[in-house]
Amino acid sequence: MLELIALAGLVMAGLAVFAVVGVVFFALKLVFWLVFLPIRLLFKLIWLPFGLAMGAVGLAAGAAVLPILLIVGVAVVVLGALAAILALVIPAIPFVLLGFVVWAIFKANRTATA
Repeated sequence: MLELIALAGLVMAGLAVFAVVGVVFFALKLVFWLVFLPIRLLFKLIWLPFGLAMGAVGLAAGAAVLPILLIVGVAVVVLGALAAILALVIPAIPFVLLGFVVWAIFKANRTATA
């Protein structure tokens, strides 16, 4: 029982050490973030025109490709609908043929008696 209490004390001490180390690293991160904030803002302001230009190029390329993508999308939907209809109809072919055979037999018998 005493071993478990000692182990719990060691775990608590370890967690306390990790908490102190975590607070120290958080403080260092906060200091570095505040020191380098003006430099980061300057880089973002310098990058702004390039980012806008690349965004405009991407927008133009997307507007040029969009009709092709829409045509391909419509073709995929139509082919998918045809495939779904065929997937539903093909298993029914034997029953349809059986119905035609029964219809032909009954039609032939009706014309023979008349």
